[in-house]
Amino acid sequence: MEEYLVEASKLLDKARGLTVEEKRVFMYFVENISVGEIRAVKELKQLGVNNPQTVIRKLTNMGLLEEGDECYNLAKPLRAYLARRGKASIMKELSS
Repeated sequence: MEEYLVEASKLLDKARGLTVEEKRVFMYFVENISVGEIRAVKELKQLGVNNPQTVIRKLTNMGLLEEGDECYNLAKPLRAYLARRGKASIMKELSS
């Protein structure tokens, strides 16, 4: 089994336990993959997330997101999973 798949499966297991608001933020990054800090906070507030910085920090600590230079990214194993399996596959994993 490819390494990205093992790591992505572990991360998706963690993502299944997210709250509704945390899933909203996670899915935002599934859609956008890499977003500047300012833009992410602004857009997440527009999506109804009360405290985007706190949720982003939690998802980063869980390994679902990575913090770059003034940006946030979907974790590398999840990016590989997304590239090979598609967004629908992640959505299916979260609903199971």
